[in-house]
Amino acid sequence: MSAILRLARSGLRGGNRATAIATVLVAALATTGVVAGLSVQGQGGAEVDRIYSDAGRPDLVVYGTPEALAEVRQDPAFAATAPITPYLAGAVTLDGEPVDARIAAPSTGTPPVGRPLLRSGVWPAAGVPGEVVFDQAAATRAGIRTGDQVRLTVGGRPATLTVVGTAVDLTDCFYPDCDPIRLFVDPATLDTLAPPAGTGEPVPDTRAALLVGRLVDPGQADAVAARLGIRAGVEGVQPWPDTRDDILIRDRIFGASLAGFGIFVLLAAAFVVAGTATARLLARRREVALLQAVGYTTRQVITGLVAEALLLGAAGVLAGWVAGTLLAPFLQVGLGGAVGRPELRIAPLSLLGSALLVGTVLATATVLPAWQAARQPVSDVLRNAPPRGTAPARVTRLLDRLRLGPAYRYGLGAVLTRPGRSALTAAALAVAVAAVVVGVGFTATMDRMIAEPGRAGDPYDAVVVADGTDPATLTAALAGTPGAAGWYSQLDRRTTLGDQTFLSRAIGGDPAAARFLVREGRPLRAPGEAIAGYGLLRRFGLQVGDTVEVRAGETPLTLTIVGWYSETEDTGEILMYRAEMLPGVAPDAYLVSAGPTGTPETLAGALRDRLGPEVAVHARESDPADLGMFTVAMRLLAALVLVVSLANLAAALLTGARERSRTLGVLRTVGFTVRQTLAQSATGGAALGLAAALVGLPIGLLAFHLLTDQVMTGIGAGPGLAEAPAGALLAGTVPATALAGALAGVLAAHRLARTPATDLVRYE
Repeated sequence: MSAILRLARSGLRGGNRATAIATVLVAALATTGVVAGLSVQGQGGAEVDRIYSDAGRPDLVVYGTPEALAEVRQDPAFAATAPITPYLAGAVTLDGEPVDARIAAPSTGTPPVGRPLLRSGVWPAAGVPGEVVFDQAAATRAGIRTGDQVRLTVGGRPATLTVVGTAVDLTDCFYPDCDPIRLFVDPATLDTLAPPAGTGEPVPDTRAALLVGRLVDPGQADAVAARLGIRAGVEGVQPWPDTRDDILIRDRIFGASLAGFGIFVLLAAAFVVAGTATARLLARRREVALLQAVGYTTRQVITGLVAEALLLGAAGVLAGWVAGTLLAPFLQVGLGGAVGRPELRIAPLSLLGSALLVGTVLATATVLPAWQAARQPVSDVLRNAPPRGTAPARVTRLLDRLRLGPAYRYGLGAVLTRPGRSALTAAALAVAVAAVVVGVGFTATMDRMIAEPGRAGDPYDAVVVADGTDPATLTAALAGTPGAAGWYSQLDRRTTLGDQTFLSRAIGGDPAAARFLVREGRPLRAPGEAIAGYGLLRRFGLQVGDTVEVRAGETPLTLTIVGWYSETEDTGEILMYRAEMLPGVAPDAYLVSAGPTGTPETLAGALRDRLGPEVAVHARESDPADLGMFTVAMRLLAALVLVVSLANLAAALLTGARERSRTLGVLRTVGFTVRQTLAQSATGGAALGLAAALVGLPIGLLAFHLLTDQVMTGIGAGPGLAEAPAGALLAGTVPATALAGALAGVLAAHRLARTPATDLVRYE
């Protein structure tokens, strides 16, 4: 064992430091990508599950009248419940825009199930009016801090409150994905905000209340929601699994994308490490022969070389694990506003897994070339001659026909002399090209979803909420609003099919104005018809043309599915039907579309001017901040794979140049100039880059469509929404990759090209 360790240490202290550093570098970069990807995929769900546990496991939220909730509270499915919580509906002004708000007084005493979690500041002081704890996600997005004043409107009556803290509430997902935002005040303040009866002012429904409960069996949340949702007086039921899915929708998109990129990182790491290890062993053939000449056995030589590679890999894995662990908290998408940036998580298992992965690849890649090097006759290797290798005769004849200059001919011949090493190097670079194509394609797809909100199930520009306003008066005003191209109404109901619940939506107004992106079948037109999100079809195994019998709240419905459309809310598990199926029920909101030149902000302003202050209006949120984080992270990972592969290309070219140093010295003595020496190395690098681009480009496009369809299906939008990268980018990929290879070749041969020919011909 001591002889093997001495052999490994000798190799690490030897002269091949450039290739040793390259081995450490690629191992570190590959480990960084793997560790960061795995951490990001797990940190969002873990953080949400932690606050769910801290909040007392709020498995079910039931909305309705206090009397109905008092009966629901006695249901044996509950292990524990919070007190029934009355609330007021209102609006709060954020960045000049009114946003729907729900105002309640948190229960005091022993922390009940579903109690909001204070993230900063303090709870409102008892008996002190005018204080509020603000929704953490909305506060972060609007830049609201403790001590700021916010303006509320309840039933048309304005009020100004002072923010004394922020909190996270799990009765629904976080703003802006879900509203209303949740505000918490002292009971005295709640009484002050409620308009007194008999004043002639719009009075909110003070009988509105909610109940949060923890179930005996959390796995039965959906079934219990279906059973409780049909009770009289129950207006809605929200099970925790649905809320959790809504909270993690952005992390689901990002996590799925990272999982796809993990494939490229692993492939790049495998090719890179294998190619680098092979190159190092070929460059040390003479050193291996000298070791055998002084008494080392073949087994000792092979074991020592593998141990040396593993030591290099261990250094790279440790550095990459630290870098990936530090990077992961900065890659979170969608949850930062509500739960904050996740804490640094030290995961020894990811270190162990990365070490096993890289170690296996290193050992596998080192054993075969080490065995081949150790089996070579010592006398042949010690003749002070470089290893032989010839290009295939067909290739030689082809080069003769091309009549290339000696520098270009020699550069291509050097690549073809070592087909195995060249194939590994080109394969790693091809993986990088494919990763870049996938990364750019994902970014383009997300940009298109933001630019065309119908792809995400939001084909509108402004939302109008009018509690107590006459629908006929409101719709007439909508039709006459300047800049409004059309509108439709919306009424949400928790709906059951069998013993499972999902969200259904009654659509009113002009069907043509509800411009949902119908992917198969036709749009919704008449009562008795329905269109479904792709996620709903997958969940229940339905198809276009099927007839389903469901219960929307307390109302039984028989619907024929005439089409499916793109929808990301509730992962696409939504069923839409005409509002005529629920006669006499007022819509929850009116969704208005702007004209071709309008924007959500200008349309919202025109609607406020038209409808007056008693009607809440807010523009559709596009959430560019999270998209920016998503784009940066995806590009960072693509760049990571590209850097790994380019580092491998440079290392392979450098090793090849050192291996051919004696031949280069001979060429220099017969007239090769420094420029020609650089040209031959650049030619070899360009050839590898060209081959990698020609292979990686179609593979990347295929992988992009497959992975994008998987992601879009996972979030409910359905397959077929991939937005291919720009044609100019695809067209420039091949020459750009060839140029990168040429530059790597120049850098690899730069030092040798200026080394005196007498030093090169010594072959040491």
